[in-house]
Amino acid sequence: MNHFEFVLKHDDLGVTPLENIFINHYMPSARGDYVKVYLYGLKRCYNNSLSSISNSDIAKDLHLLETDVKRAWDYWAEEGIISIDYIGTVEANIKFFNITGTYLYKNKPVEAPAKNLPAFNEMEKRIQQMYDKIQDMYESRTVSKAEMLMFKHWLEDYHFTPEAVILIVEYSLNMINNKEKGFTSSQVKNYLEKVAESFYKTGVRDHLDVEKHIENLLTRRKHYYEIFKLLGLRRNPMASEQTLMNRWLSIFSMDIIKEAISRSNQPNLKYIDGIIKNWQEKGFKSLEDVQNETRPGSKKTANLEPISESRKQAYVDMSPEYAVDLWDELEIIDENK
Repeated sequence: MNHFEFVLKHDDLGVTPLENIFINHYMPSARGDYVKVYLYGLKRCYNNSLSSISNSDIAKDLHLLETDVKRAWDYWAEEGIISIDYIGTVEANIKFFNITGTYLYKNKPVEAPAKNLPAFNEMEKRIQQMYDKIQDMYESRTVSKAEMLMFKHWLEDYHFTPEAVILIVEYSLNMINNKEKGFTSSQVKNYLEKVAESFYKTGVRDHLDVEKHIENLLTRRKHYYEIFKLLGLRRNPMASEQTLMNRWLSIFSMDIIKEAISRSNQPNLKYIDGIIKNWQEKGFKSLEDVQNETRPGSKKTANLEPISESRKQAYVDMSPEYAVDLWDELEIIDENK
């Protein structure tokens, strides 16, 4: 029986076959560094005489960072043309698939040339830029596959534009970084999903909508702490208190709210709420309307109704540990009322 062997004395003399489908459909939308890593790995698939090599060694050979190499493997795995199984924290088994065969077995069409679908490829480019920018925000770790699927869900089900997704992630990560406690990867993912869901419910879709909504959230948050400062409270507002202040802000300007606060000598939000409701029922619209209100027997003092028992209830200054936590805050952060 004959045995055949191709003798290759030097790696430079070898040939690495590359499918045209990769060149036509995958390479144009991928980062150049990712293409370099893919080709480097593909070459080693066709020369089994080469010894095993680590991501660190690949990074040195290609003049890249090791994190870039890992990101490249994750990217191609997400594209479905390789698979990667890590053994421990360093070693990995990487399998390269025949791309055409993968399409055939999945009964998917191969044709998707850039010339025929320019709009599609333009969107793919924007989505890839989205993933790249999000990865840059993460800095210390690679975006997980679960997170990539979550962002895909935002695009497809929430109908966010790629630029809107970038802004939502940036806003969420800034919120997380302002927290004293650390977050695990799963907590970060849950936080991102919670924020995205709240944005979706408000009807935002593109980056202009998101920018405006974030501006409104930051303005509202500023008003929360301005009100609490006037009340002498040094803690985060609870969810119920945020709801109360949201209603005030939807009715009157901050000048009128400050005037209401000045009518109370104690940090009692329920008492202040009673004043604001009274002014709303009287049809007051401006600070001048409020200041012109007079009480019988006095000169331009507030004409307040007799205080009911409910309005006499003292405001309980909750201890910090009962202040709104991360998740409660998110439940109220998107309310417009």
